[in-house]
Amino acid sequence: MWVHNEIIRNIARSCAIYGIREQQVYTEAGPIEANLQDPDGKQDWKTGVRVWEAVLKLTGYRFAGLSFGKNINFAVLGWIAPLTTSSPTLKLAWKSFSDFFPLMSDMMVYHLQEQKDWQIRISYQPAAAWTDTSPVTAAMATEHAMSLTLSMSSYLCGHMVRPVSAGFTHAVGAKNRGNYNELFGNVLFNQTENYLLFDAATAQLPVITFNRMMYDEMQKLCVQKLSELQAQTSYTGRVAQILNSKQTYYAPKLDEAAAMLNTSARTLQRKLKEEHTTYQQVLEAHQIEIASQLLKQPGTRVKEVAFALGFTSLQSFSRAFKRKLGISPTQLRAQ
Repeated sequence: MWVHNEIIRNIARSCAIYGIREQQVYTEAGPIEANLQDPDGKQDWKTGVRVWEAVLKLTGYRFAGLSFGKNINFAVLGWIAPLTTSSPTLKLAWKSFSDFFPLMSDMMVYHLQEQKDWQIRISYQPAAAWTDTSPVTAAMATEHAMSLTLSMSSYLCGHMVRPVSAGFTHAVGAKNRGNYNELFGNVLFNQTENYLLFDAATAQLPVITFNRMMYDEMQKLCVQKLSELQAQTSYTGRVAQILNSKQTYYAPKLDEAAAMLNTSARTLQRKLKEEHTTYQQVLEAHQIEIASQLLKQPGTRVKEVAFALGFTSLQSFSRAFKRKLGISPTQLRAQ
């Protein structure tokens, strides 16, 4: 998984409201391998997680993501921003980033669904690998995305926009719920997904910066960019994306993964073979990556991780782990 440089920079710069400089965030986050100044560059997803962890440590504020979202910054959308701002209605503006956010990252998935009563529901789902290994930062990033959706929507139509309701998968204590009610109004916690629900009238509000020519041109450009990105993604990468998006430790079988990629199991096997790998190897690499992150968390037991990830025995897990990383799970825990 990966995240666009612009998102990393936006998160770090947002810390200025707490008197924290951008460079302080990067220093606390640790080594950043790729060049952050590259306008179209990407970072590994673990860098994105470390940056959020740095934000949490430096600010000491669990709800920083909600605050960040109040600051309107379309730059975080990259190529999508001109499409969003030139959209005819809020519904189409929302659809622009739900359709094309893969141009900016695969750590978060947006999904727009039109309800039977014409209400619009936007869901926000951080990748399972993220929620499994750093649930607090995944929640912070989700809250940032949802708060930013409201800020952008209000800016686009020229007046305050509020959802019918908002839902979060995580729990929040009663004393902290005011942070959410202030922004979202009616809020529910411990839901099956993170979402914002808007009524039909709000969805059809005109965007004051609507520009038909710009919208049509940027729509074409984003489609082209997304096609190019998908063409560059190997079958190994596509399988990894499926595994990262799963909301449990359940690992899909070969034929299930193939169906998700709209191909046959035989074709998927052949494509992976051309890339000098197999489905089992990709699956195992994914499982070990998740295991290595989980084992770094205090109190995590090797046996629990092994069986949670679907290994039939502690011995098979240890062999796979050492084959991939060169050390045993116990040795990693001791580091």
